[in-house]
Amino acid sequence: SLYSSLICLLKRLALPVFTILVLVSCVTEGRVAGMEPTQPVHKNNNLGGKDAQPSEKANISLNGKWLFKADHYNQGVHNKWFNTDTDTGNWGAMPVPGNWDLKNEYAEYGGVAWYRKKFESPESWRNKAVRIYFESVYNDVEVWLNGDRIGKHQIGFLPFWFDIQEHLRFGESNTVALRVDNTFKRGAIWNWGGIRRPVWLEVTEKARLEYQHITALPDLDDGSARVDVEMFFSNQDDSQTAIGYEVIVKKNGEIVWRTDAQSRDDHITIPAGDTASYIVSLELPQAKVDLWHFNHPHLYASEVRLLQEGKEIHRISDRFGIRKIEVDGETFLLNGEPVRTVGFNLVAEDRTTGNTLPMWRIKEDVDLMKSLGANMARLSHNPLPKDFLDYLDERGIMVLEEVSVWQKDLLVHPDHPLPKYWLDKMIKLRYNHPSIIGWSVGNEIGWHHHNPKVMEYVKSATDQARALDPHRLALDVSSSADEQEMDPVKYSDMIMFNSYGNWGQRAGWVNEKHPGKPVFIAEYNDHLNDEDLNEAYIDFEGILGEYRGRPYVMGASLWTFNDYRSLWKAGETWTTPPSQNRAWGVVDVFRRKKRPFIDLKREYAPVRNFSLQLQGDRQQAEIRFKPRKPLDIPAYIMSNYTLVWSVSGKQGKVVEGGFEDLPILQPGDDTISRNIQWHASEVHQLRVDLLDPQQYSVRDTIIYFSPPETPEIVSVHTASNRMRIVFHHVDQATEYKMLYGMDDFTNETGLTINDYIKIENLERFGSYQVKVVAVNNAGESRPSTPVSVQLNRNELPPVIRKTVPSDGSFFVGYSVDRIDYMYQVKYGTEPDTYTDKITSRNFGVLQVPGLKNGQTYYYRIRTRKQQGFDSDWSHEIAATPDGGIPPGTPIIDG
Repeated sequence: SLYSSLICLLKRLALPVFTILVLVSCVTEGRVAGMEPTQPVHKNNNLGGKDAQPSEKANISLNGKWLFKADHYNQGVHNKWFNTDTDTGNWGAMPVPGNWDLKNEYAEYGGVAWYRKKFESPESWRNKAVRIYFESVYNDVEVWLNGDRIGKHQIGFLPFWFDIQEHLRFGESNTVALRVDNTFKRGAIWNWGGIRRPVWLEVTEKARLEYQHITALPDLDDGSARVDVEMFFSNQDDSQTAIGYEVIVKKNGEIVWRTDAQSRDDHITIPAGDTASYIVSLELPQAKVDLWHFNHPHLYASEVRLLQEGKEIHRISDRFGIRKIEVDGETFLLNGEPVRTVGFNLVAEDRTTGNTLPMWRIKEDVDLMKSLGANMARLSHNPLPKDFLDYLDERGIMVLEEVSVWQKDLLVHPDHPLPKYWLDKMIKLRYNHPSIIGWSVGNEIGWHHHNPKVMEYVKSATDQARALDPHRLALDVSSSADEQEMDPVKYSDMIMFNSYGNWGQRAGWVNEKHPGKPVFIAEYNDHLNDEDLNEAYIDFEGILGEYRGRPYVMGASLWTFNDYRSLWKAGETWTTPPSQNRAWGVVDVFRRKKRPFIDLKREYAPVRNFSLQLQGDRQQAEIRFKPRKPLDIPAYIMSNYTLVWSVSGKQGKVVEGGFEDLPILQPGDDTISRNIQWHASEVHQLRVDLLDPQQYSVRDTIIYFSPPETPEIVSVHTASNRMRIVFHHVDQATEYKMLYGMDDFTNETGLTINDYIKIENLERFGSYQVKVVAVNNAGESRPSTPVSVQLNRNELPPVIRKTVPSDGSFFVGYSVDRIDYMYQVKYGTEPDTYTDKITSRNFGVLQVPGLKNGQTYYYRIRTRKQQGFDSDWSHEIAATPDGGIPPGTPIIDG
């Protein structure tokens, strides 16, 4: 496929024959940094047919437990661990999809490991096309089937597959073996190892659909749309095949267009062992056109049926959206509308599922970002799985997919085949996703002293992107455009710029040196904030204030939405703490919300000055807000937004409420004012939400009518001159504080959103009295029952940040001190009765495995310091492994 893509590209560029010959030689014979063709070249496979999306029929999952063995001394190939008769008696097991780094014993393993799996291939497959499909393996992988080496792959974020019918043993068991190497590392992200995404077998007829590319462009004048469906077929038979087809376009499950009966005739011929393509074009009238927009992500589906003698032999279906992306001078247009956007960079991982990205993780992350007003981002440095892009299509966030070349990089060369292959494959696989608005060819690669060929590389790569997809933006992300007159952003359709200080002035310099294009701030931040939810701080109002009012700055994307695992070390405020949790985010590695979360929600909302004021008898209130200014960030037309209000009584039950569909609001419109009233007398809180068209609450406010309930102290931990008080959160509390003293309660801590309060620099070995108070905007609760505290020579245990149930296990997330040496967890099935213990040197997270789903376990954790002194045990926490257990029944509050 790479061979054919280069030929195709060079023909388009009209390069001379000798150039073609040199480049082909580079790919087929030479190696650059260990690269070799991803898969064996199949005869006549000149349309890139192996870049197909997986078939929707006859897929046999190979997910589940695989045999696993770490190859610490790189002996597996020499000892032929790929052979079917390999003794696997001392091999362990590893879940697929999964990351080996989630297991305690491999938590920091960087190196080679092997996977093996058996599957059956019945005799009925003998005349079929059989393909093994890996959605993602990190990072370098070699694959054997029944002892035969069938190929290699070296991009850990893209799918790959092999046609395997020549290697199968029909009617028998087959063994697939993988040698996986995770030592390749780029940037500050963790190099999670393993078969991280699903694996399956595809079984089809030898003539099949490979993929379809759907190009759907609206006519913004008359409201119609033109849709081109380009179908790609392959034929692995020894004789040519005549086929027919049918294309059905649906919206919300209803057919809006289909090909006529003539298309079903066998009038397309696919040569033996070759491929073919065919384009079907259609026009949709205005009545059947709904445009895709980040607030209105309307989706269609194109279903293609491959027919032979009138009988269906294969089918694929892809969703698409009808929308138009344009750059007009310094303005970015979506469907003809100027929009100024906001978003996030996401490191697509967490500490308990790694970067496997189960669907619930994808949905939670996207939903949280949408609730913060996100609508555009260079979301990830690395290509995202199809499931992730599907959900972005559904929920409406515009994103850019990127070839992950970064800073000083040998891949930044116009003749290097790997980034060309990466870009080609990424575009072919992701072409139909309306959420993707552009292709990025690199990040922060612009400095000429790092990459002498950067100008030539970016020009060739952006030209390649436009040739493969002329309807999206071709981009390069820069950190140098503010200092270099000759910067590769010259070849970018829009300037993508990263900035970590002096934000407004640097954006101005970018515009001065490279005028006439919109500037999207692809990354902005200052320095690491904090793992502690209460201590984290980012000056969103100040940073975004430097961008607002600049007509050429069309949006900004925070680095990052979430904290992520890392070992990266840099300057004092840029070095990852010993927990390995790199704290850039507004949520932590467990998706707990930090203090900056609510600050960013205010700054990313499409309205400002959102206020709620009680009136008169406290049974009515006024809601006021103002749409943002035309040059604000964000700024866009608000249509189909809704105001929702509710008053609640005890236990959060809604006693009254209402909603109003707002008119279309334009940036710069006057203040909106609405009055609400209710009749209930016993009211505990009034809440107002501004809902976007998809029902995400993008701005909210709450008035409490009474202080919170009294909190309860759970445990007290002490050392010689400090203590930590742990307490339970209570309903309707927004913050907490502690009152303390040696003889009275004259001392008061600051407010916290945590479930603990730590006080340091106390009188050594002193005696104290403490009590905790809950706070909301109606006042303070009654203090908790006072507790007497005697400081001593103990050490404080780790803070339990999060307990996460999993399948047959649970994970414990905890704080890490620089002088910690190792950690112990004791646990059992009864409170205060611990029958088992785990000792680990994992930093930040460890797993308690081998448990029964549905059984409740109770645990405590402590640390052993480097000097050998053990800390106190933590308070007790209950955890219930939840594999295969459905969620509870929702409770309707009103």
